[in-house]
Amino acid sequence: MPNLELPSRSLPVVITEASVCFALSITSIIGNSLVCIATYRNPNLRSTFNLYIIAIAVSDLLCATVDMPLASTTLIIGKWVFGDAVCQIQGFFDVFTFNVTPATLGLTAFNRYMKIVKTNHYNKIFSTCKSKTWLICLWLTFALYLIIARFTNWLQIKFVQSYAVCAFDFPTSESLIVHYCITVGLLFILPLFIGIFSYYKIYLKTHEHQQNVVSSLQNRSENGVVRSSVKETNISRVLLFVAAGFLCCWIPMWALVLWFRFSPETSPRIAAMLSMFCFYLSASVNPFIYAFTNGEFRREFRKLLSRYCRKARIADNEVNEGEE
Repeated sequence: MPNLELPSRSLPVVITEASVCFALSITSIIGNSLVCIATYRNPNLRSTFNLYIIAIAVSDLLCATVDMPLASTTLIIGKWVFGDAVCQIQGFFDVFTFNVTPATLGLTAFNRYMKIVKTNHYNKIFSTCKSKTWLICLWLTFALYLIIARFTNWLQIKFVQSYAVCAFDFPTSESLIVHYCITVGLLFILPLFIGIFSYYKIYLKTHEHQQNVVSSLQNRSENGVVRSSVKETNISRVLLFVAAGFLCCWIPMWALVLWFRFSPETSPRIAAMLSMFCFYLSASVNPFIYAFTNGEFRREFRKLLSRYCRKARIADNEVNEGEE
């Protein structure tokens, strides 16, 4: 039976850890819910590319609603009090969302590469139906791997003190090595290289296109040059945000995870906690990176937030009138 008690911590450490976890949970729930609601309300946002944005939002929302609240409560109480059944469910979703997110990001990058660089072949690979099929196959394949590994006891789900949540445990060193070869190699390194390659090719293609546009318009109107420069800057900014968000969150996180898993005796508790917070941070900033840089999403978000603010003001006025 694993130890369900967290190690002794000072009150400032308890408050800091729980506050950070709770803040990231609220941010992730609000941001990713806005993405899902905006897509539901606006049919124009249901494009093939946005399908992958929605998938990432759903994955992050699962993490924010299943994983983060339980982690926050455990950090406050100081022990796991939710029982083994909840531990099994939470541990499954923790590992699932942890790994399908970078894989989905890699699929998103490849989708953009085909759309912009290999336009003539795009519909052969990423029609609406095929795009959904790619995504479903990716998620189902990894889910089946986790389910089979768990029910055959090749992998186990236990409470991990250093993470303050339940996660996969490895009965043998062979299962540990094979699991991380699969997850790190196929679901992190491969999507990372696909993303780097895709966005580099996209940048070269858009840069070449903008240079051609500038050359054709420079003798006609300076406004065209300005618009082209602004567009190229916006594209570069979006790609920079994507790369920075991925690199800042996932590379340090994986380094800390592998340190803790393969050398737990030398890994301090703060390293495991930082890896968990990096994961939660990634689930919180994705809506800003992938949606807030999109004009249609921004407009829909403004509508949703302004409508909520109006309803809140009306409710406050009704309460004040009732008190009078």
